[in-house]
Amino acid sequence: MESRATVFIDLGTERGLPDVETPPSPESRRISARWPAGLLVLLLVMFGLTAAGPPDGRLRPGGSLDVPAGSTFFVAGDVLLVSSGFAGRSNSLTAYALPSGARRWTASVATASQHYAERVGDVILVGEVDSVGRRTGTTARSARTGEVGWSRSGRVLRVPGSSVGLGVSEVRSVSGAGRRLEGAVEAVDLTTGNVRWRLPLSSTAVVQPVPGDPVRVLVVYDDVTAELRDLGTGGLVSSGQLPPADYAQNNPRVIADRLVLRHPSGQGFSVSGYELPGLTRRWTHPGGGPGEAVRDCSGLACLDGETRVVALDPVSGHERWTRARPAGWHSIVWSPDMVLRPDGYRGRSLLAVAEGPALRMLGALPSGVVDCRAGPSVLVCRTAPDRLGVWRMSA
Repeated sequence: MESRATVFIDLGTERGLPDVETPPSPESRRISARWPAGLLVLLLVMFGLTAAGPPDGRLRPGGSLDVPAGSTFFVAGDVLLVSSGFAGRSNSLTAYALPSGARRWTASVATASQHYAERVGDVILVGEVDSVGRRTGTTARSARTGEVGWSRSGRVLRVPGSSVGLGVSEVRSVSGAGRRLEGAVEAVDLTTGNVRWRLPLSSTAVVQPVPGDPVRVLVVYDDVTAELRDLGTGGLVSSGQLPPADYAQNNPRVIADRLVLRHPSGQGFSVSGYELPGLTRRWTHPGGGPGEAVRDCSGLACLDGETRVVALDPVSGHERWTRARPAGWHSIVWSPDMVLRPDGYRGRSLLAVAEGPALRMLGALPSGVVDCRAGPSVLVCRTAPDRLGVWRMSA
């Protein structure tokens, strides 16, 4: 069986504005001092690989799958979906069971520049993406049969631990595609497609689900007013003001019941943590260098830069660890944080997973493999324009 995986190599999608150089703080000096330690860990691991031979212990080949050249693919739980089609013709979507590669179903889907897929329980949300990267439509299909349950325009945001999603419309511009929303926010029952409540937006906004009990929704408007609303009813829980920032779907982040925002501060940038639901600021940390972004890495707020990753406790803002980002390694999957080094071992590509400040080697992939997607225990990578490979990953 052959399958293909999607790898996120471009680290520029979450970059902010460049920072102005400022004198190093005591914290930043401590961070700098830890870079050599993080690099030393990696070098020791690499030395061990060279001495021990090919690092294939945690990867088991699971076969390959022939697919149309130019197709795109997604891993949604234990399902691999392959989307193929040509301009002016309907696309097809084929689902395969993982890790066996057995075909489950094939269905016609709307013509689009690209498709994407996410799984929520027994439902697969299939989205349409236009030529500028805007998600323009969503269809719910049965993961078992491919049968359509419901369809609607715009994007549907998943809410972890809930059968309700957030129906939104992305801004209609090249520069704004995927960054901000417009029109309205609707709570959508993912089983039926019914709308439970609707919040009109007078201008553009950023919207994020806030996991917890109960689940809530964060809405940040153009005037930096922030509202926290109940997912079940749409009722207002709290509101407050946030500082001016480069607001987008990835800024701010909700991490471990804290709102984490990267924003301008003085001559540079800072990262601040706000308590929820009160939106009270609890800590501020220097924002680091140019192009840094904030993401969730196993419940910590990671400042992800070109040369390093710094992990902060989202509750206190204290630094937990720092990891150097050596040249030649590319992130291919964010959760878990998998990194790939093309031609890193005798012409083959090395695969590792970042665990805190260190890297744990998973194995070696064929030469030239750079496009991968991961499931709970399966990795799917494109090994040729018309072929996908599947590997089982052991603990």
